[in-house]
Amino acid sequence: MDKKTKLIFINGTMGVGKTTVCRLLQQKLPNNVFLDGDDCWNMRPFLVNERTKRLVLKNITAMLNNFIGSGLFENVLFCWVMHEQSIADAILSSLKAPFDFKFFTLQCGEEQLRKRLEKDIVRDIRSPGVLERSVRRRNQYESFDTVKIDTDFLTADETAQKIAAILFAEDFSAKSFGFLNEDARMIRTEVFVREQGFEDEFDDFDAISTHLVLYYRNTPAGTCRFFREKSGDYRIGRLAVLKPLRGFGAGKRLLQFAEDEIRAAGGKRILLSAQVRAQTFYFSAGYTICGNEFLEQDVPHVPMSKLL
Repeated sequence: MDKKTKLIFINGTMGVGKTTVCRLLQQKLPNNVFLDGDDCWNMRPFLVNERTKRLVLKNITAMLNNFIGSGLFENVLFCWVMHEQSIADAILSSLKAPFDFKFFTLQCGEEQLRKRLEKDIVRDIRSPGVLERSVRRRNQYESFDTVKIDTDFLTADETAQKIAAILFAEDFSAKSFGFLNEDARMIRTEVFVREQGFEDEFDDFDAISTHLVLYYRNTPAGTCRFFREKSGDYRIGRLAVLKPLRGFGAGKRLLQFAEDEIRAAGGKRILLSAQVRAQTFYFSAGYTICGNEFLEQDVPHVPMSKLL
């Protein structure tokens, strides 16, 4: 593997949705394994004392050490109720293999937390005593040096999507080429030819374009091209992201890389032809419509532009 395993802690009070979010996040991240701290002391009768606390910490660190040290996983997910910083510190200090670390805390308001816990209590998933205990602990997480995610108005899937986007963004890089290299050709063939059915994908503009390839941990993820027109404006085109990496900000990162290179080359205005179904994406990146809708290979497009 080209990079160290990424260890991801998902923290928060009882009932905030950590386990559900992690299970959904596991579906979105490549090559991962998930450990719920509660599984490491799933005992009956359930006892909480100094001996069982030491036991569970040993179990957790042993499993995390094995996962990280195996070299088999890019991402190791771990969730648990770590209401004191010392709990997380004790786990981290016992890990031996090198890793990159990201720490998230899920938060929600008291009203929302009570609603979630009351549903669990009615379904006999939690005991009634957990409600007040969790509410009391809710504010303890404010002091943690973590990425805070407010889940009040997010579904569990939206929360997982937000975390995944943050994690993916850190692992994106881009390279530019003065020719259509094999990675760019592969991505465009997959997206435009096989997926969308375009027949005339490659043209003479490829020879005069700069081709950008976006990589996720050195794996090709997306591509676009740009060239300078006689007017002095720059034109971006053929922007494509492979399906497994869509929805995590890859397209915007790719567009930002292209804009940065155009800006460095002295470009002041960017033109592009967007598929109508993708125009919202370009609106969100600051592009505006600058002409009438037209057909390209029977697909509706609209001209758009942006001043740098």
